[in-house]
Amino acid sequence: MRWFLRIVLVGLVVALAIPLATARTATTKAKTGGYSITDLGTLGGSASSASAINNRGQIVGFSLLSGDVVSHAFLFSGGQMIDLFPASGNTLSFANDINNPGQIVGSLGSHAFLYRRGQATQIGLGGANSAAFGINDKGEVVGEGSLPGSDLDFHAFLYRHGQTIDLTPTLPGGEFGQFSIAQDINNRGEVVGYTSPFQLFPQPFLWRKGTLTDLPLILPDDDIAIPLRINNSGEVVGLSLSFSDFEDHAVLLSRGRLIALGPGVATSLNNRGQVVGTGPDGGFLYQKGVRIELSSLLPAGSSWTSLSPADINDRGQIVGGGIHNGAFHAFLLSP
Repeated sequence: MRWFLRIVLVGLVVALAIPLATARTATTKAKTGGYSITDLGTLGGSASSASAINNRGQIVGFSLLSGDVVSHAFLFSGGQMIDLFPASGNTLSFANDINNPGQIVGSLGSHAFLYRRGQATQIGLGGANSAAFGINDKGEVVGEGSLPGSDLDFHAFLYRHGQTIDLTPTLPGGEFGQFSIAQDINNRGEVVGYTSPFQLFPQPFLWRKGTLTDLPLILPDDDIAIPLRINNSGEVVGLSLSFSDFEDHAVLLSRGRLIALGPGVATSLNNRGQVVGTGPDGGFLYQKGVRIELSSLLPAGSSWTSLSPADINDRGQIVGGGIHNGAFHAFLLSP
């Protein structure tokens, strides 16, 4: 699902890309009631969006380059937005996650990458296409990749110790091929994702110590669910969907209890149990049983609107994308 969210964000970035007269790398802050919001700028184009933040405050995402045609993965650190692949030209790249040591995963062209110490390693299952979505502090990476010789069969994978493991090797195929995706991994090595033999009806799973089990993430009146993130306590967030009204419901699975968080999608959570997501009224923060609209944290007269949070770290810092002065920009919201 994160690939779907990424496509949606790319569409928003391109659609809302409006040239600005100000410097693209400038950051601006607006004080809130206990929060400040920072515009992370761009890599020269008119739009950007953040995907993840670690506990050191390092942020990754993607940004349009000058000309608003190509997007590149970025790292925001020390007040600067850095192009991870400046020499890649017109090749699209996206950074999807970053761990506390600063290792980054995402996609460069049609291949997943693991970026560490200034070098990118291509990973996958040996097919022509792959993407990486999550990484834990041990450097273990999860994502999805096509199988050798097939353009239809995509499997969830785990990359660790230089080896790639197919998490769904016996997944049955169909007319539309085989499909599974691993979305995230925690420091205990637990992986969440979903399978869909016909690429239509995703079934959420938890992979742990070589065993794949169903993940009870579907609300009683819904039909399908997709997990997006798992924290180190094993709590999972994502979305549950009903075919009757096609309305997304944000969900949190905590200590075996499935909690409905209201309309929308829960995109991430931290190890303190704070959850962020996006609903009909924009972004939200869920903590201590209360859902707070992010717009209520912004000061009166703020030029930020339509905040779409993607991640939250253990310090409560939130990143994502939103409309600022008429353009879609990556933001950092800090308590």
